[in-house]
Amino acid sequence: MSEQFPFQLVFKDTKSPQSELPDHLHDWYEIVYVYSGNGMFFIDSSFYEMMPGDVFLIPRNTIHRAMPQRSEPVTSSILYFSSAILPDLSLGDAFSLTAIFEQLRSSKQFRLSLEGTDQEHIQMLIEDIRQELEEVQQGSRYAVMLTLHRIIVALSRIQSSTYREPSSLTSTSSTWMKEIVSYIELNFHSSLTLSFLSQKAHVSPEHFSRVFKQMTGMPLTDYLHTKRILKAKRLLKDTNLAIEVLAEQCGFQSMPHFHRIFKKITGKTPAVYRRR
Repeated sequence: MSEQFPFQLVFKDTKSPQSELPDHLHDWYEIVYVYSGNGMFFIDSSFYEMMPGDVFLIPRNTIHRAMPQRSEPVTSSILYFSSAILPDLSLGDAFSLTAIFEQLRSSKQFRLSLEGTDQEHIQMLIEDIRQELEEVQQGSRYAVMLTLHRIIVALSRIQSSTYREPSSLTSTSSTWMKEIVSYIELNFHSSLTLSFLSQKAHVSPEHFSRVFKQMTGMPLTDYLHTKRILKAKRLLKDTNLAIEVLAEQCGFQSMPHFHRIFKKITGKTPAVYRRR
């Protein structure tokens, strides 16, 4: 993905559990359309079953990991793009291309399950993007951008007309994981240890560590660090809090530790990130 054209399409790619990326996050938006297969998708603090016709809309800086079934690998198309390709134009219409992502983040519901003509419409638009990228005609990048906008508008309309409560953890997952992930979501700024959380889940520390990493893609410590740094990034961007105060609010007990983890995850120091 280049700065001049911050967009990438991965078209009808089939992923097995071995080839799927580990738990990750990034500074661009992501739309995933599922054609076939089954699996599980962990996004932020929620687990979703992946089925044909599902669309997952992932905001920037959101932890996520797809876990395809070994027996039925998932085939999907993925659209990656930055906010630079989503201009915030004032057209006299109360609509924003990024609004759906923020609405889904607030509601913790990142999946839309499409049916019939909605599936066909989104598949057709993704195919149009593929053709434009392959044929590289005059204005192809503009055509891709406009088609991406059409996809987001279509999904926004579907989302507003078919909103449902967030899906619960699927039956194939350990029930205690939902409770633990929800607890971490509310308390990650506090001191949380493997011993405390495994006792809360009524499982051994060894079993907790194994299942937690299997389901989220990262060890407990890395997961906590990531959640805390994501909050720190938001506070650095949206507030004028002193970095020392901000670090403490995010659950870090020492400034050297905060600086080290922040730079490890973002590649920048907190001060440099704030000045961007």
